[in-house]
Amino acid sequence: MPKEKIERSEAILRKKRNTRIGLKMRNKILQFLYDDPLKFFTTAEITDGIGSNYASIAYHLKNMLLENVVLMEKRERRNLWKITGFGQQTIKKWFENET
Repeated sequence: MPKEKIERSEAILRKKRNTRIGLKMRNKILQFLYDDPLKFFTTAEITDGIGSNYASIAYHLKNMLLENVVLMEKRERRNLWKITGFGQQTIKKWFENET
């Protein structure tokens, strides 16, 4: 079975191992957050918007937080997530290269 090719992705993390599945998931998360860059989303909202499982989304969000791609804010025992300016630049560059 041939390996699925991932086109150039801006969701590559420097401090973590980058697998195909991880890159695809982080690309989906960044695309979701990029659609409304001013809004904070809960992990559950991101999970519903992407259609994946909660644990996987939370794992990737925490890894992207360590590399300043996303921003986390705690409100009333909830983690709220938003894409950072750095994250916006990287995903925008990736979108432009795809078209």
